[in-house]
Amino acid sequence: MAVEKMKLDVWNGDWGLPSIDPHCLAVLAYCKFSGVPIEVTQTGNPWRSPTGTLPVLRNQDVVCTKVTDIFSYLRKEHWGSDFELSTKQSADVIAFSAMLEEKLLPALLHLWWMDDKTFVDVTRPWYSRVIPFPLNFFLPRRTQKKAEMRVTLTKGNEFITDVETEAKVYREAKECLNILSYKLGTKNYMFGNLPSSLDALVFGYLAPLLKAPLPNNQLQNHLKQCDNLVAMCNEILTSFFPANVKVYEEQMRKEEAEKKSSGSNVDHAEFPNRRRNMILAAIFALTAMVGYALSSGMIEVQVFDEEKPKGLKSVNSSKKSSGGGAAFEKSNPMFEGHREPGGE
Repeated sequence: MAVEKMKLDVWNGDWGLPSIDPHCLAVLAYCKFSGVPIEVTQTGNPWRSPTGTLPVLRNQDVVCTKVTDIFSYLRKEHWGSDFELSTKQSADVIAFSAMLEEKLLPALLHLWWMDDKTFVDVTRPWYSRVIPFPLNFFLPRRTQKKAEMRVTLTKGNEFITDVETEAKVYREAKECLNILSYKLGTKNYMFGNLPSSLDALVFGYLAPLLKAPLPNNQLQNHLKQCDNLVAMCNEILTSFFPANVKVYEEQMRKEEAEKKSSGSNVDHAEFPNRRRNMILAAIFALTAMVGYALSSGMIEVQVFDEEKPKGLKSVNSSKKSSGGGAAFEKSNPMFEGHREPGGE
């Protein structure tokens, strides 16, 4: 008898991820680790959920919308990846899960929803694109308000400024990443060679931070320095979500080829015009320089009439009118320093 598949609604994926939402990613990874038979529906409409949030798991009359509730329900149905853990390891799962919620989540919320650069360049365009009209006009803003309220809780008191709060949440998030990196060490997963629910949670939080095209974010840069955490995220993606990785890589190769092709075509099309524009620009610059030189007096142009001036007869006929020739000599610069012999 075939096992009836459970139904799971999650946020749409991007950047090679099956979903960009940390909670949705954690549930997807846990189901993959456990081999849960599920039918996944990617959506941009959180109103498909009774609580207005994703993910949502449905199985017959059961509906679960929180990550902890989904994990608990799956364990009750004998689906899970934590059955091999010891008592101490199970306690570590609880402790580290609480640390992720307390230390890492506020920084991620601040990054996605309160950092102006990331919100304008990545968050708002992405959600506006995937959320159906007219929900895309107010759902992102509502989510942003919830994120601001959650981050505000980390202040501790009302005298801490927003700048101090931002520094605090990022500092604690980096410390959390360092602890996770130390916990992982050289192992494939947090507790050895088999993934657990803790690995699912860590993957859900870190994979979007690692893969999203963020504009030079300090937390993403810090994560990329934790080589073992990066390797674990990539291992989970390639081992459990190979189809998403393949589609994304093909899409990137196609876009890169189109960029090269379009860039080459543009260069060939603009080459004649570019040469023409350079020639015209040179002519215009030369004309402007000559015009400026003429107007400022740097260059003088003298025009002489080919006909001899009347005064020239007096010069040639010094016997008739020596005074007239002298007057002309004084007024004409061509004759400066020149005197006729005997013309005292």
